[in-house]
Amino acid sequence: MKNAQLEEEKSRSLEHLKTIVQLRESLKQEQAKTAEMARKMAEQDAKAKDMAALEANELARKNAQREEEKRKSLDLMKTIEQLRESLKQEQAKTAGMTDKITAQEAKARELAVLEAKVKELTEALSKIAAIAAAGEVG
Repeated sequence: MKNAQLEEEKSRSLEHLKTIVQLRESLKQEQAKTAEMARKMAEQDAKAKDMAALEANELARKNAQREEEKRKSLDLMKTIEQLRESLKQEQAKTAGMTDKITAQEAKARELAVLEAKVKELTEALSKIAAIAAAGEVG
């Protein structure tokens, strides 16, 4: 009976050993799966961090571009305002010159009228002088 018990214990021990070996093998497989999943997660985390860094860099680049465009736009707006002011000044100068030209044209017309009168008076004076000279001779 002890032999039968011993054989039974031996048989159970072998069963337990087989179970232990199977469990160890299953544990190794699960550990390998877990390690593989951890590796994949680490890769995905690294990729996610890289993508986040790329997106942050892209966002910073776009913000910098936007700020540069904003600065250029403000500079152009200032330039436009300066040009408008210069245009107003030039238009005022042109209007002033037009007034001066109009005044000078009026003076030139007056001068032409005066020159015509001087010519008439000179001719009349010449006639008077000729008559006076004829009266002195005769």
